[in-house]
Amino acid sequence: MGKFLFFLLLTAFFSGAAVSTEGYFQFFSLDSLVVKVEDPVAESFFWKNIGPDELRFWPLFLWRADELKKKIETESPLSLKLTGNGVFRFYAELMPLQPWILVHWKDKNFYLTKDGLIWDAGHSLNKSLAGIKDPEGPPFFLADDLPSPSQDPDGENLVMKSVLPVEFFADWVEGLETSGWMPHTETVEVSRREGRYLLSLNLKIRSRTVRILLRGDVPRWKDLSSAVSQILHQLQFSGENIIIDTTYTDRIIVRNVAGGGQEGSGK
Repeated sequence: MGKFLFFLLLTAFFSGAAVSTEGYFQFFSLDSLVVKVEDPVAESFFWKNIGPDELRFWPLFLWRADELKKKIETESPLSLKLTGNGVFRFYAELMPLQPWILVHWKDKNFYLTKDGLIWDAGHSLNKSLAGIKDPEGPPFFLADDLPSPSQDPDGENLVMKSVLPVEFFADWVEGLETSGWMPHTETVEVSRREGRYLLSLNLKIRSRTVRILLRGDVPRWKDLSSAVSQILHQLQFSGENIIIDTTYTDRIIVRNVAGGGQEGSGK
């Protein structure tokens, strides 16, 4: 019993000494955390989301690192990368998300990234954070009867995964670039007709308005761009605003804006 009591007292002594030494030298403090960021607003947002306990004890910071990353990346248009070098050295790199496409739905604008992340384009953080700029390409206008591009537009999270078919948007943007229509395209309207995506490209060529109708689920950009370019060349002196309907499988229909028929019917 005496040996056990002696061992207990010895353990308590060394534990107290260790706690006292740590309290004096603060070995477990997060002083060695290096934040790599070019924007002071982003850095301030980062430190604001770290509690005093995480600052005091870096093991607790590591324990809650995934929670911190999720919080920052859902409440701000920032990406957070946490890395370590050795035991006591940590790095946090903050980068602003890069808007790829401006998406309009009903009365709201959204930014969409290539990774499928989406957030409100009118949020105040977009103006205060450096590096977030409007995309250079034309905006995509979604029909009102399409679902919201954001999973929960009225929820607490600012940034979330989009419900949009990002692979389709990638094909559409690539098609605009390879066809040579990108510099002339002012807007792209996206709707659904008979269960399929229908694109309406609104181009401004010289002083004339040209609308090109395309099936969004059929990658025919290369063949269509050549045929449409020939049509535009033939009609360059007509002076009329025209609609070029390429949704048919065997022909391309050209008519002036005042013409009849159901646009994009493919019939």
